[in-house]
Amino acid sequence: MGVAISRYSDISTNELLARFCSSEIICPNDPFWNQLLAFNIQLPNNTDEQLIFDSSTEALLQEFLQNNLQTGNLGSLVQVFITRATELLAAPNSDNVMLAWQTFNALFVIRAVSKYLVEIVPEYELCRHLDVNAARAPNGPVDVRDVNSTPSPGLPSPESSSSPPTPTPTSAPAVAEAPSSPKLMGSESRVEMLIDALIGIIIDIPVTDNTYYLHLECLNTLLVLMSVYMFAGVHGQTRLVETSLIYRTLFQGRYGMHAPLLVKTLLMNLSNMAPAPPSMFGTSSGESLLVNLATGLWSMLTFGANSRQTIYSHPPLDRTELLERLKREHGVANQSCLLLLALANHCMTQDNLYRNALLCCEDTAETSATTPQRDSSGTAQVTPPRIDMAALHKALCATAGCEHSTLLLYLMLHSCKAYKRHVSNVAHVENLIVPILQVLYNAPDSNSHHIYMSLIVLLILTEDDSLIKNVHLIMLKNLTWYTERSISEISLGGLAVLVVVRALQYNLARVRDKYLHTNCLAAIANMSCEFRNLHPYVAQRLVSLFETLTKRRSRLCSEIEGGDINTLELPHHAEEKTEEIMDHIAVLDEVIRMLLEIINSCLTHQLPSNLNLVYALLHKRHLFQHQQHQHHHHIAQNIEMVIGYFSTRLQRVQEGAGGDLGVTEVLQCIKKGAEQWSSDRLRKFPDLKFRYVEEERPEEFFTPYVWGLISSCGGVYWASECGTRAVGDLLGC
Repeated sequence: MGVAISRYSDISTNELLARFCSSEIICPNDPFWNQLLAFNIQLPNNTDEQLIFDSSTEALLQEFLQNNLQTGNLGSLVQVFITRATELLAAPNSDNVMLAWQTFNALFVIRAVSKYLVEIVPEYELCRHLDVNAARAPNGPVDVRDVNSTPSPGLPSPESSSSPPTPTPTSAPAVAEAPSSPKLMGSESRVEMLIDALIGIIIDIPVTDNTYYLHLECLNTLLVLMSVYMFAGVHGQTRLVETSLIYRTLFQGRYGMHAPLLVKTLLMNLSNMAPAPPSMFGTSSGESLLVNLATGLWSMLTFGANSRQTIYSHPPLDRTELLERLKREHGVANQSCLLLLALANHCMTQDNLYRNALLCCEDTAETSATTPQRDSSGTAQVTPPRIDMAALHKALCATAGCEHSTLLLYLMLHSCKAYKRHVSNVAHVENLIVPILQVLYNAPDSNSHHIYMSLIVLLILTEDDSLIKNVHLIMLKNLTWYTERSISEISLGGLAVLVVVRALQYNLARVRDKYLHTNCLAAIANMSCEFRNLHPYVAQRLVSLFETLTKRRSRLCSEIEGGDINTLELPHHAEEKTEEIMDHIAVLDEVIRMLLEIINSCLTHQLPSNLNLVYALLHKRHLFQHQQHQHHHHIAQNIEMVIGYFSTRLQRVQEGAGGDLGVTEVLQCIKKGAEQWSSDRLRKFPDLKFRYVEEERPEEFFTPYVWGLISSCGGVYWASECGTRAVGDLLGC
């Protein structure tokens, strides 16, 4: 592009880009590439900017599509990138700003073209455009080394990520159900060489100010290549993962051996949460998009990373600001998280070594020796990556309000034993739980998948016996985001009950998703045996929820027995059929039963520590009369016994006082009665203990979900109509 362009709109008239897209054959060693790649450009930061960029490049890319299979210019550019990447990997100082700048520029053009191809043509056509043979270079001296003589940068050995890479040629798998792709001289396809170079840079090159945006572009390019999955439906492809050269390259062959190293690097990127440099090779806010490189060099010398704003030093005010700042200020961390999710949630039923490496991570703080893991074939041993779990936990706590971070948190809690041990022993667990509760509190503003995953995370956390004890000992103050009622102080456990009850009521009134309310109640039930000193408002909300549900059930039953069912105002439909009403009654019965079990569990195990709950039960004692809950009598009889015991004591005190008692006096009477209470008189029930079990074929949910998150939470914007349709089709929208 050169330094002549200053706006996206100027791209369409750029002579160098016109040559690249034309029918002119440009060899890999042509000095043209030095001219083309001498630019600075600001990456599109949102969908609107991506639309401007797309419209500016559309005519050129259409011409490119017509000519590239004859010219092989994209393949030549890939070879130029591989040359620069090889030089960067082999250089004694990988922080070479000039080399990093040129490598970034080559990769940015490759990503822009590949993204266009992914949206327009099937995957095998993309591979043809990348692999088509370039013309031989003319004889004579050139500025760029002949890339045909340069091996692709290989991956580092599993033992070390600091040694220079060595070429590791393998046979390229053919693309099934598609025309065979042209191959380079040698055994590797250019697709494999490109992926090899991208992974090599991510693993081997440290993230510094001079390489930050090169790392970001490597991550983005891998996501663009993997996005052929997202567009498979648009192009009428089925079983893409099984037939895809890109996916077979990533999930088979030598890459499997290095999966732990790539997973470790991506987790470290997320854990480090490195802030983006204030300028990108000279481009900063308020300047032209393409400026002189010297400006960038000066800004890199004069700005230090220590003075930059981060989500740690300046926490965001809400989830919207959090996501915007993650993409803007911590792009490498954000995209590393998304790439990790993409790698871990494909081929889940097979031997996915990325997923295996993620879930068998070990903590650097633990002194036990690392145990090599075998793959499913039992032939290869893979050493699990060792991760600083404290740093990872800090990053997950800071970003837990973002949907993709919630999904990674779920994966780690559900399947990574080392991370689960860390969370079980960590201080200030409120730093993790409160952001999850905020997502649930704002359920009307969250999508159902995010609510669902947040509830599952909370449910998994409540499976920990030590955690459910500690949450009632941690006191919280000044909860400005909880606006339903002013609460000066409340325990973390009490807050969790309040928020989950609110989410449950929202679900029953609006969504009516059986899995959601089951998980809500399961999380509360797991905590119930350790309820301690519940806030009066928490106790009131539990009992009032029971009252609301029993009244609703009675009304539905009355309408069916003697009324016009078409007068019912139930969610979704103005007119409900009898069968639908009966289904809703069955749901209410299940919720009422679990609420009674929760209250019974609390009274059985912790009655002396929950005087406010006893007070709330006495205040609404009529709800628990025998005729109100005959279908749950075996569960409710303990509650009836508690109410009867304390009612008798209150009546005696009230008669002695000669008048009504105040709140303080009632609580004092309850306290004295609790001191003499024995739980032995209550009927024993099994302890409530629920555990989350993942559904069969989880990839049917998680794989499309991950690509929806990559589209909505990532730094690559699919702004075209085709991109919007692909995301919608994938998510069933």
